[in-house]
Amino acid sequence: FLSSLFYLSVFFCSLSVPPPQVVNVTDADESVLLPFKTTAVLPQHVTVEWTLTEPTERMVHVYESGNNQPDNQDQDYKDRTEMKEDPLRTGDLSLTLKKPRLTDSGIYTCTVCNKDGHMLLQRVVTLRWKQSAS
Repeated sequence: FLSSLFYLSVFFCSLSVPPPQVVNVTDADESVLLPFKTTAVLPQHVTVEWTLTEPTERMVHVYESGNNQPDNQDQDYKDRTEMKEDPLRTGDLSLTLKKPRLTDSGIYTCTVCNKDGHMLLQRVVTLRWKQSAS
């Protein structure tokens, strides 16, 4: 019994979630990259959602069925977000946020779900506003 418990605990300990990545941005920056690269092979029919989870929850960007879905995002992010071309093939799910604002500071979560809504991947990025040196 103890040996199976040991193997079970080793198994669960190996499923660690990476700590949130911190990205700094200033008012001098024209854009900021919220990074998320994966080597996982992703199915064609997935949904990639970037959300601001703190301080308030907002839908920042949605990529679904091979296309960006601007109608599903919060008005504050309209025309300010961009993902790279063919993110599912390249594994680069990073999000570029243009014209960053102080109110963009917070915790962002990128969640990748399959067509049945099951989560496949998740990444947390903290965007921290820094005063520009001027």
